[in-house]
Parts: sequence; structure tokens; C-alpha cells
Amino acid sequence: MTGELSIGVCGWSLDRHDALRSIATAAEIDLPIIQLGFFTRAAVENADARAIRAKADACGVTICGAFVAFDGEDYSSISRIAATGGLLPDDAYGERLRLTRRVAEIAAAVGATSVAMHAATIPRDSADPAYATLSSRAREVADTLAERKLKLLLETGRESADTLLRFLDAVGRDNIAVNFDPANFIVYGTDDPVGAVSKLRNRIELVHLKDASRPVRPGVDYGRSAAFGTGDVQIARVVSKLRATGYRGPLLLEVDTRATGIDAVRGAADYLRSLLG
Repeated sequence: MTGELSIGVCGWSLDRHDALRSIATAAEIDLPIIQLGFFTRAAVENADARAIRAKADACGVTICGAFVAFDGEDYSSISRIAATGGLLPDDAYGERLRLTRRVAEIAAAVGATSVAMHAATIPRDSADPAYATLSSRAREVADTLAERKLKLLLETGRESADTLLRFLDAVGRDNIAVNFDPANFIVYGTDDPVGAVSKLRNRIELVHLKDASRPVRPGVDYGRSAAFGTGDVQIARVVSKLRATGYRGPLLLEVDTRATGIDAVRGAADYLRSLLG
């Protein structure tokens, strides 16, 4: 990668349900790089790739990737998302693979280069039977995306950087990389975000940035969201480490605006600009 770091935004921070509106808002607030989110079956099936591409072109917005999540993923607790998340539940895998293929069609049509997801909570022990199942399914998804010249990006945080790194090697596909979210390591209590940059450095393709405070009981309770730059993620140190390790992709702001409004995204962007100089 070459050039300086750029600042973009996760589309769902601007509008969780309307891709066209999120693109328009990204342009209005001068964040012209966006990752689109598809979080329900309806969102995937109703997406109009031509309209999305036309809107992005008209607004001067680059769509760097897509993110897919699935109906039935239960975030009520860490144990529940481990049981219901991503590619691991047997009864949901067929439908989730179908939806991922559809998102791949959309991503390719709008000029994106990747599809990101939480593949699952990766078992620490490679001898766990779920490990082989998940590896095989991630391989199948990666091969599906490769048909459209797309990368599969695995979101970080539900497991340590070491566990994720071993899993990437176990999957063994050239088009699999990392969607690096340092705050998730804090939220799930799994790793140190700055140290994780060093471990995953050559695998990081995209970066999400939000802030969070550590949980009281790591691995049992979730950490809490925090105002950008005030939590335990140490965003300034993370960004510095990313630069030092050679990352030159976009820093995508992921800010929950449902309570704070769009000004929270503007404030986070200003904070990042102050770090980048």
C-alpha cells in the first residue's frame, strides 16, 4: 500500500437501512470512502446495485467494501453470539452462504473489492471439531468471493489476534484478510488492540475505528461504548502503530449515531484528522 492514511465511514453509522442515503450523507460530511453494511435478509435481497453505483458516482464516493451480517445472530450475551454468529450454526449455514453470494454480486457490481463479516467466534483449540467445520466453511466463502475477484475480510475481536492469525493460515486462501476493529478486542476482552496491530500487520485490509471501555468481567460481559478518543482502545496509539507497520488503507469510522446524532461522526473525523496531521 502507498500514500497516506485516509478517513472514511461505515455506512451503517449514517443510515443503517438506506444505502443510498448513507452514501449521500458521507459526501455531505466530507467522508468520501464508505463500507456498505447489509445486516438483514431483506437488505440484501432489496439492494439495487445499479442505483447504489450511480449514487456513489454522482456523489464522488468510493465504496471500498461491503459488510454482511445475518438474521438470527443473537448479541444478547457473549455466549449467545458465540452460539448463533456467522458461519458456524449448521441450520443457518446454507442460507447465510446464499446471502453472502448475493452480497458478493452487489459488491462486485458497485466496484468494491471485499466482503467483510464476523465469520464466528473462532475456537482457541484447533482440535475442537467446530474449528475444522469453520475452516472449511470460510474456505468455501473465500472461494466464492474469489470468483468475483473479491477478498473475504474477517472482523477481529471475538478471539485473540493469535487465534485469528492461526485460523487465517488454516483456511489457506490468498484472498482472505482482516477487517481490523481494535475496539472489539476491548468489548470482548480478548486482546490488546495495539499489540494486535503488530501481530496482524500484513493481513489488515480495512480498519474500523470506534471506542469502548473494558468490561468488568472480560469474556463474560461486554465492554461499553465510549465517546471517540475517551475509552480504552487507545485510538491514537492504534493509528500510530498502523502507520508504523505500513497500513495505508482507509480508517472507517464506526460510530453509533442513534443516540448522539451525526455530529458524533463529524467529531470523530476531526479527532482523526488531528492525529494524521
